[in-house]
Amino acid sequence: MGRAPLIPLFCLLFFALASFAAAYEFDYSCSKTFKGYYFGSEYHYFTCTVTPKSPKLADDQEYHVETQLDSSAVVAVVEYVDGKKLLFPTPRDYYSSDTVTRLKFFVPESYDGVKEISLTVSGYIPVIASRLENLTILKMEAEKELLKLQITVVNRQKFYSDIRYFEEAECADQKKLKEAKMLYNAEKYIEAEELMKDIENAVEECYVSSRMETYRARIYELKSLLTEISRDLILIQYRLEKDRIENYEDVKARYDELQKKFRSIDEEMDELEILVREGKFTAADTRIVQIESSLSSLKQEVEEFKKSIREKSLIEADLIIIAVISLIAIAAALIAISRRRKDKW
Repeated sequence: MGRAPLIPLFCLLFFALASFAAAYEFDYSCSKTFKGYYFGSEYHYFTCTVTPKSPKLADDQEYHVETQLDSSAVVAVVEYVDGKKLLFPTPRDYYSSDTVTRLKFFVPESYDGVKEISLTVSGYIPVIASRLENLTILKMEAEKELLKLQITVVNRQKFYSDIRYFEEAECADQKKLKEAKMLYNAEKYIEAEELMKDIENAVEECYVSSRMETYRARIYELKSLLTEISRDLILIQYRLEKDRIENYEDVKARYDELQKKFRSIDEEMDELEILVREGKFTAADTRIVQIESSLSSLKQEVEEFKKSIREKSLIEADLIIIAVISLIAIAAALIAISRRRKDKW
């Protein structure tokens, strides 16, 4: 008894999903058959007709249409089953023709529904910067994608220049490059692009690895210079702790300033290593210049600082030690006398 209500609920869910699917079942055909690849600046003019399998469910809908063709235009004609036609865009519709041309239009509800929607597109194939790229020349959406046409665009000049570049590259697989060149000459650009990607990735990895080694060597040099400065500061700290400096207050204040600068450079070195690990070489180059300048300045300041330190004379140091020992002896004697008096009482 408890499971009986689940059957009609399941049936309702099934019919709801079936209705949703039916609402977005469209067929389409185009006036043009698209080939495997195109070159930039080629002009195209074509019409694609979209036919809903369920005419009544194709109205009362908003449609989005776009194309990536340059200097392009998009026109939509909606034909209802009763023969009535609507042309879009109207002044009320959204229409943009910047980098991508976009059209949004609403198809009002009708008694019999929509027979078909014709989309006419014109424009030029964009000139791309890369060797090969897939571009969308027509896309149509309602609540989901209904139509998407893509073409492959080829930049022959970029292909040729990259092949010549990799012929001189140290880490390029010359056997694979020769095969890619043969495919390029045979106008098999898609297959050639796959090989070129493999070659490009290998060269990039080799380049990064080589640069990593160069940066590690440079970081080692900078750390060595930082270690020399650290050694000088440690010696000054030792002299401060042993009270061997005559102008102690001035030296201590200046030491603290230089130690602060040293810690700042040390932190910059840590940041530099992170930049190199992440392959951010441009930022790493900038940071190296900054660290070199800071280290040079700090080293000069430390050298001048060392010359300004006045050591106490040995006699003066010995007198201080004797005075300290005497004070300790007097204090001990006073404590002993005080204890004897307490014992008498």
